[in-house]
Amino acid sequence: MNPLKVGLLTLAALASIVVMSLKITTNKSGFGNYVTYKAVLKDASGIFEKSNIKVAGINAGRIKSIKLHGSEGALLTFEMLEDIKITNNSRMKIKSVGFLGDKYLDIVLGDQNAEKLPAESMIPADAGEGFEELTKGAGEVLAEVKEIAKSIKESLRDEKGRNMLKEIIANVHDITGSLKRLSTGNEDKINQIVDEVKAISEQLAFETDRYQKGSLMGDLSKIGPILDKADVAVSDLQIIIADLKDGKGTVGKLLRDDAVVDQVSQTLSSVNRLVSRINNIEADIGLSTGANTRKGTDTRFDLDIYPAPERFFRLGIVTNEFGPESESETDTYTRTDGGPVVVKNVRKVDKSDFKFNFQIGRRIQRFGLRAGIIESTGGVGLDYYLPDWGIRTGVEMFDYQKEAGPNLRLMTEFKLWNVLFARVAGEDLVSKSKSQSATFSLGLRFSDQDLAAIIGLFAR
Repeated sequence: MNPLKVGLLTLAALASIVVMSLKITTNKSGFGNYVTYKAVLKDASGIFEKSNIKVAGINAGRIKSIKLHGSEGALLTFEMLEDIKITNNSRMKIKSVGFLGDKYLDIVLGDQNAEKLPAESMIPADAGEGFEELTKGAGEVLAEVKEIAKSIKESLRDEKGRNMLKEIIANVHDITGSLKRLSTGNEDKINQIVDEVKAISEQLAFETDRYQKGSLMGDLSKIGPILDKADVAVSDLQIIIADLKDGKGTVGKLLRDDAVVDQVSQTLSSVNRLVSRINNIEADIGLSTGANTRKGTDTRFDLDIYPAPERFFRLGIVTNEFGPESESETDTYTRTDGGPVVVKNVRKVDKSDFKFNFQIGRRIQRFGLRAGIIESTGGVGLDYYLPDWGIRTGVEMFDYQKEAGPNLRLMTEFKLWNVLFARVAGEDLVSKSKSQSATFSLGLRFSDQDLAAIIGLFAR
């Protein structure tokens, strides 16, 4: 297929994705005036640079940087749209979404009649309620249940530690004696009450028989089997209660065994740590296409995964016609006209349809050092980030060859608008075969939040 047609088709697809992403991420646009503020968070886990800050659930700002602030916690520097009025009684809250505890920052606006805070002012921050608070609450509830069970057990003992159950039975015996004395001399009244109860039971039996036989509802079951089942249920319930008192079963151990309570608390803490680690993973996705001044089109897909702010993995697929080049071969032949022997050096290029990237990297402040597979060959790379300007520059060295030398690439990527970026790269700059060239590309770059928004749009 003609490379020009392939490039035009790819650019048309990118333009369609740009239009869709702009509709989804309109409230994330880089346009508008911002005012910078600061806040101190006691716990900044799950909060990252470039994350959005919301007001009433709508994106209205973004995080610029997160740094340690002595023993007080993390110093958060962020910027809000100039139209948002931040007053002296505004507060920042850390909120969670769903059971997994995805975190985001929300500004609660104060009295809008008060004066607006100047730039670089500090805003108080409150810890929100999330899965961590739920775990803490569950541990407290288990401790209270243990105390209640202990209190019931102690209440059945007297001051000398003896079981008071026998005394309770004796009290019941005294109460029955009192009832017997009360009934003496009142036999007529009691008999009258018995007769009335008998009349009520006969009426109930009549109603039961009427629905049992010859009614529109058919032949229904008698009340006797129902009562038999109720007796069985009560008996089973008594057995369950006795097992709980003896500490049998999971619930019984939970009420009586301190070790079980500690294990439950440790399990909840482990789940909390696992969920927090998953929430901390971020991703950056880039797709670009362009043309090289010497060797046709260049299309690439990159995925950067950040399991922690200082570590990342880069995966990618590249299609171009750059190489890698094989070693030169010498072609010698004799001319038929008796002339001198001709010696010709031939260099072959491996024009694979797809080349793959897999690199392991580490971030050190604004520098990123990575090593691994670059376009299906071994190599290393060094990047420098300017997040405030949306610029990333870097150098890569790969495809080491004895005669042609390594492929040295210098590149610069800068954001044009929203998710749209441009990329300029110098290719094979130290080549001995003088095959230096330049590549100019356009592309899209999404964060994991942008990707989630796109997936949510198609899932509706």
